[in-house]
Amino acid sequence: MKRLGFILFLLAVAALTTMAYRYFNQEWVIYRKAESRFSNRAFSEAIPYYEELLRKGFQAPGLLRHLGSCYLATGNEPKARAVFERMLARGEDRFGAMKELASIYESLGRFQEAAALYQEVLQQTPDDDSVRVRLARLLFWTGRLEQAIHEYRKALEEEK
Repeated sequence: MKRLGFILFLLAVAALTTMAYRYFNQEWVIYRKAESRFSNRAFSEAIPYYEELLRKGFQAPGLLRHLGSCYLATGNEPKARAVFERMLARGEDRFGAMKELASIYESLGRFQEAAALYQEVLQQTPDDDSVRVRLARLLFWTGRLEQAIHEYRKALEEEK
């Protein structure tokens, strides 16, 4: 009988602890749901959770980046652009935000803005060859062939 009472006590403590956690840490529960869906590549399902967290003022590392990535994955470039611009304004994951934003500008045909962002990234991380190749491609598309060749050569380590 004592053993049964002890087991029931432990079950009650576990249940109350779970309920208390869910009550006092609702945002973290929502965040885990969003992250779970993001990890499973269910981007459209993750978006409402991330948006709810932003409305509540919840801040967690990577929340904006994941929301922006969800928007991109679901084809909502305007919202993705707004998220990555917000990240830049806040100084959050600056280089990641600049790369994503440059890619969006590139897809919108805003090549000068994309090139400026890629150049800014390269000032801080000159060995990032993927960014250098993207910049070279943009320079080529905008007719700046000499600069494009120079960037391609740097990416191929012919000029450093």
